[in-house]
Amino acid sequence: MNESLFNFFYGFAHRTPALDFTIAYIAEWYGIVILLALFLYLFEHHDKPEKGVRDLIVVAITALSAWVIAIFFKDVFQTLRPFEALSQVTPLVLEGGYAFPSGHATFFMALAVSLWFYHKRLAVFFGLSAIIIGFARIAAGIHWPVDILGGLILGYVIGTTLHNLISDVVRGKMPK
Repeated sequence: MNESLFNFFYGFAHRTPALDFTIAYIAEWYGIVILLALFLYLFEHHDKPEKGVRDLIVVAITALSAWVIAIFFKDVFQTLRPFEALSQVTPLVLEGGYAFPSGHATFFMALAVSLWFYHKRLAVFFGLSAIIIGFARIAAGIHWPVDILGGLILGYVIGTTLHNLISDVVRGKMPK
């Protein structure tokens, strides 16, 4: 089933240059663009600048921690990427390292979950973006569907757990 779903999404690649560009852009650059916009928004959003900075710190630490944890799990599972496992796959973007779980899916889902506590609309946007980026990374030939699903689940777990822990520490409370 994993390979069948991969083939479905990868089937969108290499059809037209415009579609390839769109898939590659979403898979590689879209996340960076929305992340930069988010940091500017969080920093400038609140009437009290210290609250915006505090929110930014909690969200950033949560998301970056999720990225590091995903890298740890990649080394534990050591799953080959589709273009390494299937000779007929030519990726639209180059990516190194192991595949499972997707660091992008983990990072953006943890970011969305952490944002949920501050800005629900932004959280929904980033949650949907995590899914869209995940689909694009499958279509680009650099992730299996299970990598994305595993990353989304891991990001959710990390996002809820670390957000609560980190926000208590940033507010000066000791976790219970």
